[in-house]
Amino acid sequence: MEKEMHKGGGRSEFRGTRPQKTEKEERLRIGITPGEGLDFDYEILARLFADTSAFETALPFVYGSAKKLMEAARRIGISEANPLVQHNIVDVKGRRVQVVEPERPEDASERDIYSIFQEVVADLKGGHLRALVSMPINEGNVRQKYPDFKNQAVSVASAFPGNPFRMLLCENLRLSFLTTVRREDSESYLSNQRIEQRIRDLYRTLQMDFSITTPRIAVLGMNKDLQSDRITLPGTQRIMPVVNSLFESGMPVFGPFPARAFLASQDIRAFDAILCMYKEQMEMCIENRRREDMCYFTASLPVIHIETMPVAGDDLDTAFRSMFRAVCLAMDMDAARQQNRLLTENPLGYANYRSNRRENKDDDVSERMLAEEQ
Repeated sequence: MEKEMHKGGGRSEFRGTRPQKTEKEERLRIGITPGEGLDFDYEILARLFADTSAFETALPFVYGSAKKLMEAARRIGISEANPLVQHNIVDVKGRRVQVVEPERPEDASERDIYSIFQEVVADLKGGHLRALVSMPINEGNVRQKYPDFKNQAVSVASAFPGNPFRMLLCENLRLSFLTTVRREDSESYLSNQRIEQRIRDLYRTLQMDFSITTPRIAVLGMNKDLQSDRITLPGTQRIMPVVNSLFESGMPVFGPFPARAFLASQDIRAFDAILCMYKEQMEMCIENRRREDMCYFTASLPVIHIETMPVAGDDLDTAFRSMFRAVCLAMDMDAARQQNRLLTENPLGYANYRSNRRENKDDDVSERMLAEEQ
């Protein structure tokens, strides 16, 4: 709390300047799921694909219906929609929108939200996609038929090892949480080890996916009384040693802060990310912000997964902006990862890479997660 916060130094935010690709380099293959598969969902996608700037450096694969996509395009006055239908995406190349459908018509009739998501997760796990943008679904309806389905983030995370976690991205805010107030054993769940591990994972994610070289992280307190401006003693005793230890090791981590007072202050702008102990604290951070500016990111995975948020009403422009932002964010994150890979896999050879770029004029400019939700 008494530490002086560093201003500016070492902070290099990635702002969409993607590494250039040569013709030999593979374009980013990004999967897209059309939510509930409603007419409005496909109208959003038709509007998205009509914007030629959206996929300059990526090849999109829609796991849905080409017929519905073309019908949606006609309804909103887009006459040039002509997606390619694919049954196997392994060797697909090009620039046009690809719609992934079953090879047999009888299989298409039995295809639902759950089976579509199983397909896209299998392609992510098989290395055929590097990113996924999924539109919102009614998870309760899916669980009525498939009780083992938790949510989209858990389905993706369960296919990979590691310690994945969810982040909420809203304009310049990057938020994560550890558990919920409703959980009976929440205080015992919030152990020193779990808090420290999440801070380290969050720090690494900010570096790799957002290109922030020295991220500054704020940690909120453990007070279950969300309206209180005070920090409980048990929370301070548990969080403070972790924060002090990480700060002394070179990580600019600060806290614990009382949630209500912190959010009302200008200090929130001084941090690159905020770690909330409870999901309810995170919801306080965004209560007065527009949902179309928000999306969920499943962090600490070898692939990129972004979920758009449900938008109130049926305003196509608002829903399009939300989807466009999510797709661009996924592309920027992938570019940041590729840039980070180039910088770290062979640091001494990076100068040669930059020299070659200048000479080439043809370059194209799981269960743990579920526990946190409950």
